[in-house]
Amino acid sequence: MSTISKPRQQRYHRKHRHKRSYTFMVISGDSDGVTKRLHLNHSQTQWLAYSIFAFALFLGCYIIYSIMTISNLKAIQAEQKQEISDLQEENSSLAASYESASSNSEHIQAALSERLKNERQASEEAEKLAVPSGFPLTGTTPLPTQAVDDPNATNITKLTDKNKDTATGNPLVLFTAAPGSNIIATGSGKVMTVTSDAKFGHIVSIDHGNGYISIYRNEGSPVVSEGDTVDRGDLLYVVGSQNKTLGYQIQKDEKYVNPEDVMDIKG
Repeated sequence: MSTISKPRQQRYHRKHRHKRSYTFMVISGDSDGVTKRLHLNHSQTQWLAYSIFAFALFLGCYIIYSIMTISNLKAIQAEQKQEISDLQEENSSLAASYESASSNSEHIQAALSERLKNERQASEEAEKLAVPSGFPLTGTTPLPTQAVDDPNATNITKLTDKNKDTATGNPLVLFTAAPGSNIIATGSGKVMTVTSDAKFGHIVSIDHGNGYISIYRNEGSPVVSEGDTVDRGDLLYVVGSQNKTLGYQIQKDEKYVNPEDVMDIKG
C-alpha cells in the first residue's frame, strides 16, 4: 500500500477545495410526493446568489426611491393645498375689498353728485340773486312814478300822458318811501361808486357782475363804501323825514333800461 506524501496531499486538497456543488430540492405537495431536484455547480450558485443580491438591492433601492418619491409628492401636494388655501383666502379678501371699494365708490359718487347738485343750485341761486330784480325799499310803498333824467337838465322830468312821447333822458323810477322804510340793494354785487349827486344828493352804484348795474339816488347818507360786497336786501340808506324820495335806475351792458322791466314790483 503506497503512502501519499503530505505536500502532495495538500496540493490535492487545494486543487479540489473549491469544487463544490449545491442541490436544490423541490418537493410537491401533491399526494404522489414527486420530488424534483435542481443541481447547481459552484459558479452557477454564485451567479444565482449575485443575481438574487442584485435583485434584492434593486428592489430595496426601488422601494426607498418610491418611498422618497411618495413623500416628496405628499409634501408637494401639501404645499399646493396650502397655496390653494392661501389663494382662496386672498381671493376672498380681494372680493371683500372690492365690495368695500365699490360701496365706498358708490357713496363717494353719490356724495359728489349731491355736492355738484348743491353747487349747481347754489350757482343758479347766486346768479338769480345777482339780477337786480328785487324791490329797492323795505316795507310797503306806493307804486313808483315813471321819469327820465336828462344829464343836461337840472331837474328830473316825470312822465305824463302829455310828455311821455317827447321827454328825453335816461329812464328812472321815483319811489316815495313810507315811514319806517329803508333803501336796500335789489341784487347781490359789489359797490362800484359812492358819489355826490346834484339832483338827489348821493349816488350808490352796484355792479352785479352780469352786465347789470343798479343805481340808487337819495338825499340821505350812504351806509356802504366803494368796494363793499352786498347781498340782496342789504341796507344802503336809512330813510328819514328829509330823504323819502328815491331815484332808481338800472343799466344793462352800459345802456339804461326801464327798471320796471327788470325788477319784481311785488318785491
